[in-house]
Amino acid sequence: MLLVLTGATDRKGKVNSEEATSREPVGFKTADTPEFLILASDSARKEYIELETNMNVPLGAMRIAQDAWAKKIGGPVLKAYQQHTAAQDLAKETEDARMNKTVESLSPAAQAADRVIRGIYSNETLTKKQINTEVAKKMKKLSRKVYNELTLASQ
Repeated sequence: MLLVLTGATDRKGKVNSEEATSREPVGFKTADTPEFLILASDSARKEYIELETNMNVPLGAMRIAQDAWAKKIGGPVLKAYQQHTAAQDLAKETEDARMNKTVESLSPAAQAADRVIRGIYSNETLTKKQINTEVAKKMKKLSRKVYNELTLASQ
């Protein structure tokens, strides 16, 4: 999930009246903001963002905590959250299917590397930080040819 925070002040710290008087929360850009966060109160939104950006929580625990957050808030936020996560899950399945088809045409070495790297990404016991570290290590060890194959395949 990508959240975009924008500043509501100019470089001197003066409040930008246009942003401060808009209907959306100060410092929030709705173009990339999921509906459930737009519907949430400022304190609930802050709580969710702190959870989402914590690089030290295992992915499986993160999803459980996010689900608990949405259930605690309830109402339209919960419904919008459930729709959002369902759409995310569907997009992930679609992308996995696309990648499976693409990987079939790669060299055996690239296929093996892809299995290892996707295994890291799907390991829900790892934190985002650990995933980034492990993937970087694996990518660094690849030959230039395999690295380029995987990079092109993932686009």
